[in-house]
Amino acid sequence: MVDAIRPARGGYKREIGCGLFIRGFLLGRGPFDTPAIDPEKGACQEDIFYHYKLALHQSFARSSVEKAEEKRIKRGEPAFTTEEYEALLEHYLTQIPYKLVKSRYHSFRRYFHWLKQLEWVEFTGEEEVSVLQDVSGHHPDAHPRKLYRLTRKGIQASDDDWSHPQRVLYPQIGEIPIEDYFDEKRQERKYRRPRRYERFLRPFTSGGFIREYLMGIGPEDSPKLDPDEGDYTERIFFHYKEALRRAYARDAVARENDRRIQKKQEPYTPEEYAERLEWHLDRIPYKLHRARSISFFKYFYFVKRLGFVEPTGREDESYIQGLTYADAPPCRYYRLSTKGKEAPEHEWYRPQLTLYPQFTPEYFAQKNTERRQNNKAA
Repeated sequence: MVDAIRPARGGYKREIGCGLFIRGFLLGRGPFDTPAIDPEKGACQEDIFYHYKLALHQSFARSSVEKAEEKRIKRGEPAFTTEEYEALLEHYLTQIPYKLVKSRYHSFRRYFHWLKQLEWVEFTGEEEVSVLQDVSGHHPDAHPRKLYRLTRKGIQASDDDWSHPQRVLYPQIGEIPIEDYFDEKRQERKYRRPRRYERFLRPFTSGGFIREYLMGIGPEDSPKLDPDEGDYTERIFFHYKEALRRAYARDAVARENDRRIQKKQEPYTPEEYAERLEWHLDRIPYKLHRARSISFFKYFYFVKRLGFVEPTGREDESYIQGLTYADAPPCRYYRLSTKGKEAPEHEWYRPQLTLYPQFTPEYFAQKNTERRQNNKAA
C-alpha cells in the first residue's frame, strides 16, 4: 500500500523552523547562508528576524525553481543549466511579495519572548543605536537595539523543545493540554476565501476608536464604560477588532442588497438582513482585517508617550499570570487624560508624527518612492 504524500489543506509547512534558525544563528553557524556572528557578542532581534525572512525567501524561491525544473523534465526537456538556474532563482526572489511569507514580526517577537521566559537567551548588556534614535536625534522615547546571546540552558535544550517553546512554557492552558486547546480553537474558526469584489478597509481609525471608547461613548456598538474607570489595552483591542468585524459584515450585507436591487429583486427584509449579518460575522477570517495586536500596542504606546492617556492605578490579574507565569505583567487600566480630551483629531490619527516630528508625511512618501524604484531596478 502506498501512502499519499500530499498534505491536507493548510498542511504545507516551512522547512526552516523559527526556533532552530534562532539557535543556529546565535551559535554563529550562519544557517542557510546567513552571516556567521560571534556567539559571545550575540545579535539583536531585528537582525535575527531580517536574516530569517531572507532565508525563507531563498527557500521559497529555490522550491519554485525546482518545481519548474521538474515540469521541464516531465515534458522531456533538459534540466536547467547552472546559469539558467541562477537566473530563474533571482527572478523568483525579486517577484516574491514581502508579506507573502507567514512569518510576521509580531509572531517572531512573541516567539523570542518565550525564549527569554525560558531563559534560553539572555541580554548581553550591549546596546546599539537604533534607526529610530538616529533619525529622531536620539529622542528620549526611542529605544536602542539590545543584543542577545544563547545561555547554557538554551544550548542544552533539545531540537523538539526549540521547535515548540510555547508547549514547554505552557504545557497546559488551564486544565487542558495545549495541543487539545489549539485543536479546539481551530475548530471554532470558520474560514472562507474573500470574494473578488470584497474589500476590507478600516472604516474608522485606531485613535478615533480609543478616544471614543475611553470617553464612554461606546463606538460601533461596543460597550459603554465609565470614563473614570477606564479599561486595559488588551480589552480595548478586543472591542476594536469586534467593531471592525461588525463594520465589515454590515458592508458585505449592504453590497449584497445593492446587487439584489440591481437585479430587480426585492431587498432583504429585516429578518433576512439580520440573518445575513450573522452569517458574515461568523465567517469573516480571523486574520483578514489589518489591525494586528503589535500595531495596536505600538499605537497605544505612542498615545501613552504623548500623555493622551493615563493609568488609573487599577490592575487586574492577566490571563498569563493566572496560568503559570506569576511575573507576567498585569492588566493595567488607562483613561483619557485632560491633554487627550483636548488633543485635535489629527494628532489622534497620527500620534507617531506628533511624537516624532521628524517623520513627516514627506519622509514616508520619499521612502515609498525609493522602495518602488528599488523594486523596479531589481
